[in-house]
Amino acid sequence: MRITDKQVAVLRAQLVGNREEHLRLADQLDPDEANVCYTALVAAAFIEAAEERFIRNGDAVDHSEVIDFVAQVRERADEMPDIIDPQIAESMILDLLGKGSMVDADPDTKFGHQIVLLAALVGEKQFTEDQLDAFLGNARALADELLQ
Repeated sequence: MRITDKQVAVLRAQLVGNREEHLRLADQLDPDEANVCYTALVAAAFIEAAEERFIRNGDAVDHSEVIDFVAQVRERADEMPDIIDPQIAESMILDLLGKGSMVDADPDTKFGHQIVLLAALVGEKQFTEDQLDAFLGNARALADELLQ
């Protein structure tokens, strides 16, 4: 399986905050696309965004910077403390950076955390349209590698 333009469009709509378009496009994905390809695309985009945010000059940032980022995400909206478990969120990032290991969580919980953290990371960047397209292109390429 390979990532399609349709799957990229679903993620793009979510990342730019177009909820209606995101839901409309997501409803068009068949279960295999949603459960395999779209999940891989989100994971790849999360990896790209987290590495860009938390790796500087080839070195991972200190734990405290990850903890501060997660705390800021949880403070953004009243419902965030119920959505984002700080232990899961921090461990996802620290595991990716090679500075810890992922705590046990079911796949749906991991995916939910990835998408919220990804949206926060992309929001911080304030990408132009072209920058967002380039970011999604890189994520797509990585996702295609993950699916091989």
